[in-house]
Amino acid sequence: MPRARVPRQYFEGADLEDEDDSDSGDESEPSPARGPLGRTTRCASRLETTSHRRIAARLRCTINFMALQGLDVATLLYYLTWNLDNEEDEQLDADDRDNLFTHTSNLGVIKYARTALTHYDKLPQILDNLRCPPREHGRGIRSQGARDAMDAWSLDNVKMLVSKDLHALSAMMTCPPSNLTEEHLLSINLVDSVREARALAPTLWDLLLSATCTPRQLKKNTYKDPSEVIFIIMCQLSFSRSSKRCKYQQLMSIYFKSCGVSGKAADTLYLWKICMNQKWIYGMLERIGDRNHQQMLNDIHVLGLPVAGGHDNLDLGFKTYKQRTDNKSHFDSGCAATIYTFTDASCVAPDAKAFQQKWHKGAKDPISSLDIFDAETSGAERLFQENKYTVLKILMMSTEFSFETYTQRSHSVFARPPAVLQLPIGREHATRQYMVETIRLNDDETRQSLTQNKIIPWIGDQLTVCRLRTLKKLRSWDLNWWNRMEEILELFGWFHTQIYQEHSIIKQHYTTTKGMGLKMAFDVLERKGLGAPSVQGNYHQIAREALKHLVGNAQDLTELHAKTPEDLNAIAEKIVTDYASTNALTKLDALPREEQDDLFKNAVIRMELLLPRLLYRYHGGNNCKYTIEFLELFQSILREWPEDLKEFVMCHCWLANTTGDKDTFLAYDMVQEHNIRDIKYTFMVLGPFATWDYIHKISASIPTQRKVKDHVEANFNHFRRGKSHTTPEAEKDIKNLQDAYQTTRVHVRVPGQHLLAVDRAKDFVALGSDQLKLNATIKRWSERHTSSRATTEDWELEPPIHTHADSDDTTQMQVGIRRADGSANL
Repeated sequence: MPRARVPRQYFEGADLEDEDDSDSGDESEPSPARGPLGRTTRCASRLETTSHRRIAARLRCTINFMALQGLDVATLLYYLTWNLDNEEDEQLDADDRDNLFTHTSNLGVIKYARTALTHYDKLPQILDNLRCPPREHGRGIRSQGARDAMDAWSLDNVKMLVSKDLHALSAMMTCPPSNLTEEHLLSINLVDSVREARALAPTLWDLLLSATCTPRQLKKNTYKDPSEVIFIIMCQLSFSRSSKRCKYQQLMSIYFKSCGVSGKAADTLYLWKICMNQKWIYGMLERIGDRNHQQMLNDIHVLGLPVAGGHDNLDLGFKTYKQRTDNKSHFDSGCAATIYTFTDASCVAPDAKAFQQKWHKGAKDPISSLDIFDAETSGAERLFQENKYTVLKILMMSTEFSFETYTQRSHSVFARPPAVLQLPIGREHATRQYMVETIRLNDDETRQSLTQNKIIPWIGDQLTVCRLRTLKKLRSWDLNWWNRMEEILELFGWFHTQIYQEHSIIKQHYTTTKGMGLKMAFDVLERKGLGAPSVQGNYHQIAREALKHLVGNAQDLTELHAKTPEDLNAIAEKIVTDYASTNALTKLDALPREEQDDLFKNAVIRMELLLPRLLYRYHGGNNCKYTIEFLELFQSILREWPEDLKEFVMCHCWLANTTGDKDTFLAYDMVQEHNIRDIKYTFMVLGPFATWDYIHKISASIPTQRKVKDHVEANFNHFRRGKSHTTPEAEKDIKNLQDAYQTTRVHVRVPGQHLLAVDRAKDFVALGSDQLKLNATIKRWSERHTSSRATTEDWELEPPIHTHADSDDTTQMQVGIRRADGSANL
């Protein structure tokens, strides 16, 4: 394209003679790129070899020519940057074409030059120099440049881009009230949310990233990540623009409430747009509780899932700071109940009719001591293997033995005995729990639909189970199954059973200081508050002491490192057989009195964890309440429960797993204790509105609060801190016990060493398994257990009526009783 012809006097001093401006070039060279960028590239490459003096001369000539045209650099840039009308020029005459570009309109030339400018790779450097003109340090005049104008322009553009990014985040940050459910709250993932926000708002993200940390920090920090801080700021900005964009504020509101943040603190955080206000939080907890209640009813009525329940006492103290006649500090007692539903596909509800038939038949056939002995015999070998593995596990966990460096650590001897009944894990097997106030049944039809075809296991402590059993006995002649409460299957909880088991162990081994029992161990360890049996014994320390200094003939556990797995297995068997069994005590008792060692006998007694052994322990330790409970359990398993109900109880009603994770199984009464703890302490309600009515409203939301709390802490990496305090090292305490046991030679049998009766520990298991005493106990229990029951199913008549008519000195009572034959007696 030929250039415009300009008079040469306008280029005086430009020194154009040394440069060939012709379009013809060496044909051997590759042709330069075409278009505006190609011409700019060619010009830039030629100017790189030109001195700055000559370039300055050309700029002067160009500026002079622009002045002749009535333009300068400022006006040129103004009109060049889209400030002309978009109308095409009229047909130019021949002279104009000759002075400008041939067959090209004005706008075409302008677009051509503008494109070259906007796509020039050095345009950022041009803008940077315009904003802050460069100069040598300490020399020249500091030029203002276009700093103010470009700063204002940059700020406007940043505002526009930030506003655009915030608008792009609106859908992500919005959560309709109808979607605010437990599943929606737990589905919010911080990592995915940060990734999505960064993709939707790149400009805002980069801006906040430069504000939160310097480039040096980004390069140096390898552990800290400002992504969470940036995301929280973006959530605050979005919520500040619209109150509907509060998805993450709603999640944090439930989390802060579950952590015990006060109402005033919540309102302060709301002003900072971090969470919702106090009124919203309490209203949301009520709505979550209502939804959980509806979900519970849906699980029972619509899905027909198997159901269990439990309750326990709840004691609360209400404190008043301004006391009046009707407003005083007081202490109240209440009841907290929980309903459990089982979503596991393998969990099938037992047949209620089959249970009813076998229950009425089996109740008349009580168990005998032979049934219990048979149960013990069938589990003896498995118990022995479990005990042997326990001894080996103590060795494997010892730091002195260093099991990780043992060459034959993969030997089958160190494998745990196979489980007889392995409970499944996983989210799909988790037990749902619903904390409720009461279960209201409106009519007989509803009662019949709920209970006539269902069995509801009700799990609690021994007192709860005893009261339910007594109520069922008192109503055994009512009209139908519901009135007789036969749909309730009362089961004792294993947490309280463990408490009484520990009490039995302490009671058995406490003795006196001279008897080398737990009393001596507590004195050596200087434990306070242990003046009476109330804590667990020291079996593991005793077994470890025996392993170190007696059976293995090793002065240190490192010496056992050289033994083969078969040798270690034999050592473990000898410990269980000779030092941790009733048979060992029997052998010692068979010796002549002058050869017996009472102190040695005290150290080898241990409790066996199987149902018959627990029954023997409670029976031998004179714990009549739990003796009755285990007799009832044996009666149910052996006589009254069908196979499907037996499997349902053992797989789903003894241990609960509310998370589905590994090693998170808890006894149901412990789950209930956790719920009571959460009501009283973790999620407690304080202030003048802490009333029973309000506690009832929000108690159903506690399981959701607990899940949200764990979910948020896991997302924000709070697991680095942990949920429990660090346990102090016990090495020094164990060393003190070892020294005491070595000094007294408790694990060495010394013939003729006798103790007083008060110093000798009793063998509760042996005493409880005495057949004569056990038969007498079973006989007394069966007389109360076996009784006649009604079998009628009359749903039309009203339940028994209890009326009281009080006069001056007499009281009249009418009680309706329905017999098995259907006749009534008033």
